[in-house]
Amino acid sequence: VFGILAALVLNILYNRTNYTAEFYQMSSKRLTHGIRMVFLTDLHLREYGQDNKDLTDDIERLSPDIIILGGDMVNCNSKDGYDSMISLCRRLSETAPVYGVLGNHEDVEIFIKNDEELVSRFEKAGVTFLRNTEEKVMLYGNTVSLVGIEGKPEDFENYGAKECMDSLQEEDYDFRVCIAHVPTYFPSVLENYAFDLGLSGHVHGGIVQLPKLGPIYSAEEGFLPEYASGEYELSNGAPLIVSRGLGDSGWAPRINNIPELSVIDIS
Repeated sequence: VFGILAALVLNILYNRTNYTAEFYQMSSKRLTHGIRMVFLTDLHLREYGQDNKDLTDDIERLSPDIIILGGDMVNCNSKDGYDSMISLCRRLSETAPVYGVLGNHEDVEIFIKNDEELVSRFEKAGVTFLRNTEEKVMLYGNTVSLVGIEGKPEDFENYGAKECMDSLQEEDYDFRVCIAHVPTYFPSVLENYAFDLGLSGHVHGGIVQLPKLGPIYSAEEGFLPEYASGEYELSNGAPLIVSRGLGDSGWAPRINNIPELSVIDIS
């Protein structure tokens, strides 16, 4: 019993200070050149190395064409602010263009705690937020469409997400990425639209992952969630990548669930 408890403690401690790069591969007939995206989500103020130097050095070595943030960079329970995340984004923007969506923790800061400067502070650090909006990026002569959707599935018709998705043109891009913080947004609503890749986070890989059973819990789906970690195929034919994320927001520790930096190579 002591050996099991010791291994459990070591695993928890390891997962608080380490992460792994998970590589995803996909192909597109419309692209004329390969593209590499790095996707990081749910940091919740976590730092890997002093001022996140280990993380930013790793990302720089990966040489991404685009860096995408999946939300929850901050932690709404923190009293220390989020200067470290501003510094991280400033460094990331020196490596590649940075685009991102807001998570539920940013929403609390903005709409409940009335932090009117959060968005502008990240934007000044080089982040382009996709708030129910689309941005087109030219890479190697290809048009990459980035669409960011805010909130939860039940918000779809209330705050501009539906208008954004309905307004998208289907033939004016070579590759389209749809980003939403909450993964259940995709099977419930977003997969009814055309895009080539979905990106999400939020559920921290299910917190605990057990052999054969997989991820244990998410707030949206309860126990044994279907969408918590890894790659899924949506009904529109696009893959959905749900990252385990890079940090923690609550008391529950990660077990058998190392944090993830997602690297997506599209050829």
